[in-house]
Amino acid sequence: MKRFAFLSVALLALAVSVFASGGDQQKAEKQLRKVTAMATDGTGRRVVSITVADMLGAKRPDLVNERRTMGINYGDLFLAHTLVKNGAKMEDIAAQVKAKKSMADIANDQHADWKQIAVDAKKLNSKVEDNLYKHFVNGKADLARDQADKYDPTFDGVTADNDVSKEEIAEAGDTYQKWHDQAAKNVGATLDMSTEKAAQDMRGDPIGNSPGSHADASKAPPN
Repeated sequence: MKRFAFLSVALLALAVSVFASGGDQQKAEKQLRKVTAMATDGTGRRVVSITVADMLGAKRPDLVNERRTMGINYGDLFLAHTLVKNGAKMEDIAAQVKAKKSMADIANDQHADWKQIAVDAKKLNSKVEDNLYKHFVNGKADLARDQADKYDPTFDGVTADNDVSKEEIAEAGDTYQKWHDQAAKNVGATLDMSTEKAAQDMRGDPIGNSPGSHADASKAPPN
């Protein structure tokens, strides 16, 4: 009887652990999709690129090349780098992506710490919002960095950038508008024309809405 009771407790503990792990994964994936949704137009993609590069300590052109080689969005790219930091090899991840395996499945095979990934992805989203606000206050600083980094947001676009729902894109649009309006209010003047135009553009398909972003693998990034 005691043995049966011990087994029941052990099974219950296992079930609770699995349930909690699944909840952590859902939270992490939600945060990662927010990152992806914010990169569905040129301005958002520029800001996400800067933020991800800074948080990973990576070079932006290297991230662009990884995205285009594997055809993955920024949420999956951040997850891939998290796995690499914990011992995985990027070439192995790339091979599995090429074999049509989802990044979530790859992460589960690596026994990813979804709870920590959720924390890190939430921190990333917070930094994205901070940088989006700064962009609307002074967009010229980001343009200067683009030149220094040899980064072109129209070259940095893949089909997987659309792997988010209309609701997630709408939420990203609300965030986008929120920081645009806050910046305009705080600087006490109309933002520069290029920033105003970017804020008014419809968010959505980064391939269709960004000139030159039809991810042609033969196209070289700006020198």
